[in-house]
Amino acid sequence: EGQAQAQVPFTAGEKALSRKLSSIVDSAGASLFRSPDLTTPRLSEATLGSKVFSQKEMSRRRSVCLMREVVKAPTLYTKLLRAKKAAEMLLQAALEMSNSTVDNSDALIQILMEGSQKLLAAQHSIFFFVDGEELVSKMGPDSQEIRIGLGTGLAGHVARTGEKISIADAREDPRFDDSVDQLTGHSSTTSVLCMPITYDGAVVAVAQVSNKLNGESFTFEDEELFEAFAAFAGVCIRSHQLFHTVCNERRRNEVLLSILTKLSRTDIRFLDQVIEKIVENIKELLAADRCTLFLVDKETNQLFSKVASNSSEIRINMGQGIAGHVALAGDTLNIKDAYKDPRFSRETDKRTGYTTRTILCMAVRDHEQQIVAVTQVINKYRGCFTEDDEDLLKYFSLFAGITLSNARLYDFVVQSSNSAMQLFETATTGAPRAAVSAGTGTSFAGLVPTEAQLAAVKGTVVPAEELASVFSPEFNVHEYHLHTPKEGYVIPMIVAIFDKMGFIEQFHVDRDALYRMLVCASRKYREVPYHNFTHAFDVVQTVFLYLHVFRQREILDDLDCFTLLVSAVLHDIDHMGLNNSFHFRAETPLGVLSAASGTKSVLEVHHCNLSIELLSLPECNIFSGLTEDQVKAAFKNLINNILATDMARHKEFLEEFSRVADSGYTKGNPEHHRLASAMLLKCADISNVSKPFAISKSWGVMMTEEFLFQGDAEKKKGMSGVPTINPQQKVQLAQSQVGFITAVVFPLLQSLSRLCEPLGFFLRVMEANTTQWKAIIQEEEAAKASTSAQPRSPGASGP
Repeated sequence: EGQAQAQVPFTAGEKALSRKLSSIVDSAGASLFRSPDLTTPRLSEATLGSKVFSQKEMSRRRSVCLMREVVKAPTLYTKLLRAKKAAEMLLQAALEMSNSTVDNSDALIQILMEGSQKLLAAQHSIFFFVDGEELVSKMGPDSQEIRIGLGTGLAGHVARTGEKISIADAREDPRFDDSVDQLTGHSSTTSVLCMPITYDGAVVAVAQVSNKLNGESFTFEDEELFEAFAAFAGVCIRSHQLFHTVCNERRRNEVLLSILTKLSRTDIRFLDQVIEKIVENIKELLAADRCTLFLVDKETNQLFSKVASNSSEIRINMGQGIAGHVALAGDTLNIKDAYKDPRFSRETDKRTGYTTRTILCMAVRDHEQQIVAVTQVINKYRGCFTEDDEDLLKYFSLFAGITLSNARLYDFVVQSSNSAMQLFETATTGAPRAAVSAGTGTSFAGLVPTEAQLAAVKGTVVPAEELASVFSPEFNVHEYHLHTPKEGYVIPMIVAIFDKMGFIEQFHVDRDALYRMLVCASRKYREVPYHNFTHAFDVVQTVFLYLHVFRQREILDDLDCFTLLVSAVLHDIDHMGLNNSFHFRAETPLGVLSAASGTKSVLEVHHCNLSIELLSLPECNIFSGLTEDQVKAAFKNLINNILATDMARHKEFLEEFSRVADSGYTKGNPEHHRLASAMLLKCADISNVSKPFAISKSWGVMMTEEFLFQGDAEKKKGMSGVPTINPQQKVQLAQSQVGFITAVVFPLLQSLSRLCEPLGFFLRVMEANTTQWKAIIQEEEAAKASTSAQPRSPGASGP
């Protein structure tokens, strides 16, 4: 009546509760009306007379008549009292649940258990919360957690199926599991009523009461009452879970922010401190007993820990154990029982007396998503590691990985750069380094020749005819390759080249120091297919031809020519037969250092560092006769020349030199002749295609063999490699040589020949070589076509 007033809409949970309460009242009323003691009053016309009543008044009068009849029926009156008491108890339990402190899980559990026991007059009660594939219960505020799997026992069956269970004797039911009673401490279980607690159609918990106090079984009315109780309990539990989710999220963010703030204030200059701080923060974040951070060593394909109880380093192979598996596969392992996992080794526990229960192991990645470390967290203080713990560790690892990567890069860069700068600064002063003696403590430890070894090298006599041949463009360097009878002539021949140029006398070079330097360099070069000391000798001889025979010395000053020859000796020192791309992709120490330094010239920077170090050794210091300004200029030239050999910068240097040539080359301009010096070394470095064909072909085979060598290294590391050329396939080799001459070497020599026409000699040689390579291609293609055109033999089969 009157205008309808606005109402707050009911929630789904409240509507469900209302329906359950109504069903109880309706059930009680229906049972009353079915009672034989009650005759339902009929308000006939005789009873009402001729009066007309409103619908509301009619309802009131029917209720009065009904209550008069109820008073006359004692059995019906008892049932009404029982229903009234049940409703009051249900209301009381609902009020207690709704008034409970939502942030106290133990209090809510206690209220649920006590409420269900009182409501159904049961001896025992237990509540299980659904946690993934398990049910979790706590028997009182101070009890330990009880966990059972879904489908285990009566409660597990209810949780999995969502069906209620009411049985008179639990021990006769095949779904009953006595082990659950042993965990809960209940004994002599008989009657059981087990009810799913749902919210929005999902089972969130299971309520179980057992052993009716009167010794009877649970009735239909008990089931309906328990359903109503479960409906309200579902609302309370869900509210409690949502509240805890919000609180946990806030606390998690606060802790994470606090820990990340601490991590950001850690000084990355000290790697050990960074690791220690990461480990401490993870233990605090996940409330765990122990944590170990394993760093990835890709060079040895191992993991190592720098934080150990005995301060010693622990190393394990990739793929070994829990951490090794994560480092290799990159996935996350959340292990609830370590001893049941076959990847876990119990040896450490046996040795230390420690018991590992739970493990959370996760990969730590850098900003490029490369695995740089593995975190292994052990034994959460309460229960097992959860999905929330996994998310927390994942968030933290995003920041920890970047911090750790930066710290490792900084540590590596500082050590390398300090060493290089110290060597450079010492070298530019021309003063001897008292701290370094006979190559000890350096990259050349044990490589400096003894006096007896030096005397043997100096005493090597090269036949005059052969010595003269080294000054000729027809010189065949392959006759002096590694492990050939004439290998011992190489160093005396290089000294002869320096003598021929007049540099030993002009720059007061200590002849013994020159021999030692050459011996050290030859020993530092590796025995790879192409970039070995024979290649260095070939480049030295080619530079000599450019400068002396083909008069390129005219466009440079003498100090430039001297350092250009030295650069030719050292330009590929310690080359591993692996290109810059490999070092970057495989994250070798050299690749990591270059990435941190912002340069892509991985090997060229390495060659520079070693060259500076070698020339700074007192025994090998061939710059000792130079003035301080000349030493500085010599090292600048050396570094500039070697860095220019990076083929990734080929186009850059070619375009710059073309601009200089177009605008006019000036010998008096230091930048111009420094650029010309770099271009001459670049050209000599790839000059094998400009040598007589037989010599050029041998170099081509060696280069392709080194490509195959790198391909094998890439396969071992699981890297995708660039397709390689088979040196046994003549067509592939010929095509690669023609392409290299046409696209790279010919334009370079053509540009240099603009300043000095005599270099046109090498252009003509390359043209002749190109013609021969093309002839080989045509011959092979013709032979292939001829073979495919031949008729088959009568016995041939197949398509």
